[in-house]
Amino acid sequence: MTAAVAPTTAVAPTAGTTATAVRRPALIRSAAALMTSTVASAGLGFLFWVVAARWFAPEAVGRASAAVSAMALLAGLAQLNLINLYARFLPGAGRHTRRLVLGGYAASTAMAVLLGTGFLALGLGSGIIGPAPAQRLVFVAAVLASAIFFISDGVLTALRRAGSVPVKNVIASSAKLALLPLLAGTAAGDGMLLAWTAPMLVTMLGVNWWVLRRLVPAHARTAPAAPAPARRELLGFASAEYVNGLLTNAVAFLPPVLVAGALGATASAYFYIPWTIGVAGSTLLWNVVTSFVVTAASDASAARAHVNRAFLLVAAVVVPGAAVLGTAAGPLLGLLGGEYAAEGAATLRLVGLSLPFTGVILLACAFAMMEKRMWPVVGVQSAGIAAFLLLSWFGLPMVGIIAPAAALCMAQAAVAVVLLPGLVRRYRATTDVADAGTVAPNWAARPARTETATTVTGGAG
Repeated sequence: MTAAVAPTTAVAPTAGTTATAVRRPALIRSAAALMTSTVASAGLGFLFWVVAARWFAPEAVGRASAAVSAMALLAGLAQLNLINLYARFLPGAGRHTRRLVLGGYAASTAMAVLLGTGFLALGLGSGIIGPAPAQRLVFVAAVLASAIFFISDGVLTALRRAGSVPVKNVIASSAKLALLPLLAGTAAGDGMLLAWTAPMLVTMLGVNWWVLRRLVPAHARTAPAAPAPARRELLGFASAEYVNGLLTNAVAFLPPVLVAGALGATASAYFYIPWTIGVAGSTLLWNVVTSFVVTAASDASAARAHVNRAFLLVAAVVVPGAAVLGTAAGPLLGLLGGEYAAEGAATLRLVGLSLPFTGVILLACAFAMMEKRMWPVVGVQSAGIAAFLLLSWFGLPMVGIIAPAAALCMAQAAVAVVLLPGLVRRYRATTDVADAGTVAPNWAARPARTETATTVTGGAG
């Protein structure tokens, strides 16, 4: 059922008046919806691999997890980091909404097909993807479906329907788990990959039919149309975001592929699960950042309030997350079997230890996105991630699967130390537009004007 949408009008306050923010709790609602989606999807995904580990040998699980990691890595590259671009520009796109959405989808589709076929043509999938045409077609379709599936989260969030994201992701994740026993009779890796892919493809098609038929026209009619960004500004932001996306996806999805190549499929199985849990923690933090950018871009009159909420939500993730992963790594991985706990617990503890550093980095990215000045942050991250990949690759033969987790801790800590002073300065400089005698940051300094907002009833988002 489509939520009822009632247009309301709010006037941005001028200096000396009391600020009344439009949809003031929007950041918390949006972040809560996205975080619920991440936790539920991660939990169901973990259960998927628990079942797979009980039914299949570690070598088969390792091949399948390496295939899923390669697919996710290519999909992450193919989605062009459009989630962040949509978060920044789609709320004010007005009548350009459909063109912006479809243009991004078209670019991502072309990139997904190019990357998927290129990966197979270069022989990079040998050992994890079968040689049959049907097997290769499934892999390329998985890359395409995953890329658009990822992007649609950003579109829903930017269109103020973040409450739909957990519904979409839980449906897909539940279907993956339900399909696993039905496809158990096929070749081990193919059955797991097909069970992982088919629900995403079907869900992606259904959700985007709804987005393009209902949400995009409604947003084009009711959303305030901000001045269109200059082409140079948009291309500069998009290029920096794409490089940032390359770096982020390299950290998230390349290590399992490296482990499979350096140490074999069995080691990959023991590494993949703890690493995936850590990626889920980082995704929770990205949920907060994305929600902050969408909310601040839509309502800059309460800039300091939005920033404070973002900082508190990040702390609410990193503190208990690091504590739980540090103390419960063994029992958690024990659900998959004793060997998984013995081999992967140390990796999971180190991944948990890196979460506070990741929180600092992503908050710095949030400010850079709002200021449309991504390149300085991207430059620092590039150096850190290059060090991470080098340490991981050379450390794998010497210390085993713990190498990427140890490298992640060291690299994230170094990047966080470099970015922290600038983050503190930006936080101190952020004030509400309505505060008399203060100068708001440039992304919050909007002139007073009448804006049309939307009040959604019947659910968050």
